[in-house]
Amino acid sequence: MGNHFNPELSKKYKLTGSNYIDWKQQMQYLLLIRGYYGMVTGQESPDKCTQQEKIDPNRKHIAYAIISLNCDVKIASQFDNKCNLNITTLWTCLEEFYLPKTIPNQAAYLSRIFSTPLSKGNLTQGIEKIQELTHNQCSLVDNPAVKPSIILDSIVALWVIINLPS
Repeated sequence: MGNHFNPELSKKYKLTGSNYIDWKQQMQYLLLIRGYYGMVTGQESPDKCTQQEKIDPNRKHIAYAIISLNCDVKIASQFDNKCNLNITTLWTCLEEFYLPKTIPNQAAYLSRIFSTPLSKGNLTQGIEKIQELTHNQCSLVDNPAVKPSIILDSIVALWVIINLPS
Protein backbone atom coordinates (compact mmCIF):
# COMPACT_ATOMS: atom_id res chain seq x y z
CA MET A 1 0.00 0.00 0.00
CA GLY A 2 1.57 3.29 -1.13
CA ASN A 3 1.60 6.64 0.57
CA HIS A 4 -1.19 8.58 -1.12
CA PHE A 5 -1.16 12.35 -0.92
CA ASN A 6 -4.00 14.61 -1.96
CA PRO A 7 -2.41 17.74 -3.44
CA GLU A 8 -5.63 19.77 -3.29
CA LEU A 9 -6.98 21.91 -0.48
CA SER A 10 -10.68 21.83 0.28
CA LYS A 11 -12.77 23.91 -2.13
CA LYS A 12 -13.18 26.74 0.40
CA TYR A 13 -9.41 27.32 0.39
CA LYS A 14 -8.85 27.44 -3.38
CA LEU A 15 -7.44 30.83 -4.35
CA THR A 16 -10.22 33.08 -5.60
CA GLY A 17 -8.36 36.36 -5.19
CA SER A 18 -10.17 37.70 -2.15
CA ASN A 19 -8.98 34.86 0.11
CA TYR A 20 -5.25 35.15 -0.59
CA ILE A 21 -4.10 35.38 3.03
CA ASP A 22 -5.97 32.24 4.13
CA TRP A 23 -4.99 30.44 0.91
CA LYS A 24 -1.32 31.28 1.39
CA GLN A 25 -1.32 29.90 4.93
CA GLN A 26 -2.92 26.64 3.80
CA MET A 27 -0.54 26.36 0.84
CA GLN A 28 2.46 26.89 3.12
CA TYR A 29 1.35 23.89 5.21
CA LEU A 30 0.75 21.77 2.14
CA LEU A 31 4.14 22.67 0.64
CA LEU A 32 5.91 22.13 3.98
CA ILE A 33 4.43 18.63 4.25
CA ARG A 34 5.82 17.78 0.82
CA GLY A 35 9.20 19.45 1.47
CA TYR A 36 8.69 22.01 -1.31
CA TYR A 37 8.21 25.23 0.64
CA GLY A 38 11.88 26.32 0.72
CA MET A 39 12.22 25.69 -3.01
CA VAL A 40 9.02 27.58 -3.81
CA THR A 41 9.97 30.65 -1.78
CA GLY A 42 13.60 30.64 -2.92
CA GLN A 43 14.83 30.05 0.65
CA GLU A 44 16.32 26.64 -0.14
CA SER A 45 20.06 26.73 -0.81
CA PRO A 46 21.13 25.93 -4.38
CA ASP A 47 23.12 22.92 -3.11
CA LYS A 48 20.13 21.45 -1.30
CA CYS A 49 17.92 22.17 -4.31
CA THR A 50 20.34 20.29 -6.57
CA GLN A 51 20.49 17.35 -4.12
CA GLN A 52 16.71 17.18 -3.91
CA GLU A 53 16.37 17.32 -7.71
CA LYS A 54 18.62 14.25 -8.01
CA ILE A 55 16.21 12.37 -5.74
CA ASP A 56 13.03 13.85 -7.23
CA PRO A 57 13.69 15.36 -10.68
CA ASN A 58 10.06 16.44 -11.06
CA ARG A 59 9.76 18.31 -7.76
CA LYS A 60 9.54 21.78 -9.34
CA HIS A 61 6.78 20.64 -11.68
CA ILE A 62 4.93 18.88 -8.85
CA ALA A 63 5.10 22.00 -6.65
CA TYR A 64 3.89 24.13 -9.56
CA ALA A 65 1.00 21.72 -10.15
CA ILE A 66 0.06 21.75 -6.45
CA ILE A 67 -0.16 25.54 -6.43
CA SER A 68 -2.02 25.69 -9.76
CA LEU A 69 -4.53 23.01 -8.73
CA ASN A 70 -5.33 25.09 -5.66
CA CYS A 71 -6.16 28.23 -7.63
CA ASP A 72 -9.33 29.14 -9.44
CA VAL A 73 -8.98 28.04 -13.08
CA LYS A 74 -8.90 31.63 -14.36
CA ILE A 75 -6.17 32.59 -11.89
CA ALA A 76 -4.08 29.54 -12.74
CA SER A 77 -4.26 30.16 -16.47
CA GLN A 78 -3.54 33.88 -16.06
CA PHE A 79 -0.33 33.19 -14.15
CA ASP A 80 0.71 30.15 -16.24
CA ASN A 81 1.25 32.46 -19.19
CA LYS A 82 3.22 34.92 -17.10
CA CYS A 83 5.43 32.50 -15.13
CA ASN A 84 6.49 29.92 -17.74
CA LEU A 85 6.28 27.05 -15.23
CA ASN A 86 8.82 28.72 -12.90
CA ILE A 87 7.65 27.87 -9.38
CA THR A 88 9.45 30.71 -7.57
CA THR A 89 8.17 33.23 -10.10
CA LEU A 90 4.63 31.90 -9.70
CA TRP A 91 4.74 32.22 -5.89
CA THR A 92 6.18 35.74 -6.12
CA CYS A 93 3.67 36.85 -8.78
CA LEU A 94 0.72 35.59 -6.75
CA GLU A 95 1.97 37.38 -3.65
CA GLU A 96 2.65 40.63 -5.49
CA PHE A 97 -0.73 40.53 -7.18
CA TYR A 98 -2.94 39.49 -4.25
CA LEU A 99 -1.23 40.54 -1.02
CA PRO A 100 -2.64 43.95 -0.12
CA LYS A 101 0.58 45.68 0.95
CA THR A 102 -0.10 49.00 -0.71
CA ILE A 103 -1.99 51.80 0.98
CA PRO A 104 -4.93 51.60 -1.49
CA ASN A 105 -5.24 47.84 -0.93
CA GLN A 106 -5.11 48.23 2.84
CA ALA A 107 -7.65 51.02 2.57
CA ALA A 108 -9.89 48.67 0.59
CA TYR A 109 -9.68 46.12 3.42
CA LEU A 110 -10.51 48.80 5.98
CA SER A 111 -13.41 49.95 3.84
CA ARG A 112 -14.74 46.39 3.74
CA ILE A 113 -14.47 46.23 7.53
CA PHE A 114 -16.21 49.53 8.16
CA SER A 115 -18.93 48.93 5.60
CA THR A 116 -19.93 45.64 7.20
CA PRO A 117 -23.31 46.40 8.78
CA LEU A 118 -24.38 45.26 12.21
CA SER A 119 -27.91 43.91 12.33
CA LYS A 120 -29.81 42.49 15.28
CA GLY A 121 -30.90 39.40 13.39
CA ASN A 122 -27.41 38.54 12.17
CA LEU A 123 -25.23 39.73 15.05
CA THR A 124 -23.11 36.57 15.21
CA GLN A 125 -22.52 36.55 11.46
CA GLY A 126 -21.61 40.25 11.49
CA ILE A 127 -19.09 39.78 14.30
CA GLU A 128 -17.57 36.73 12.58
CA LYS A 129 -17.18 38.74 9.37
CA ILE A 130 -15.47 41.58 11.26
CA GLN A 131 -13.13 39.09 12.95
CA GLU A 132 -12.22 37.58 9.58
CA LEU A 133 -11.58 40.96 7.97
CA THR A 134 -9.59 42.31 10.92
CA HIS A 135 -7.51 39.12 10.99
CA ASN A 136 -6.66 39.72 7.34
CA GLN A 137 -5.82 43.36 8.01
CA CYS A 138 -3.55 42.48 10.96
CA SER A 139 -1.69 39.89 8.91
CA LEU A 140 -0.51 42.69 6.62
CA VAL A 141 1.66 44.22 9.34
CA ASP A 142 5.30 43.61 8.43
CA ASN A 143 6.76 45.79 11.19
CA PRO A 144 7.66 43.70 14.30
CA ALA A 145 7.45 46.83 16.49
CA VAL A 146 3.73 47.14 15.73
CA LYS A 147 1.56 44.76 17.71
CA PRO A 148 -1.36 43.42 15.65
CA SER A 149 -3.55 43.33 18.78
CA ILE A 150 -3.33 47.14 19.01
CA ILE A 151 -4.42 47.46 15.38
CA LEU A 152 -7.18 44.91 15.93
CA ASP A 153 -8.48 46.74 19.01
CA SER A 154 -8.46 50.06 17.16
CA ILE A 155 -10.29 48.66 14.13
CA VAL A 156 -12.95 46.96 16.23
CA ALA A 157 -13.41 50.09 18.38
CA LEU A 158 -13.89 52.26 15.28
CA TRP A 159 -16.31 49.73 13.80
CA VAL A 160 -18.38 49.74 17.00
CA ILE A 161 -18.45 53.56 17.06
CA ILE A 162 -19.61 53.66 13.44
CA ASN A 163 -22.36 51.14 14.17
CA LEU A 164 -23.72 52.79 17.33
CA PRO A 165 -27.39 53.67 17.01
CA SER A 166 -28.03 57.32 16.16
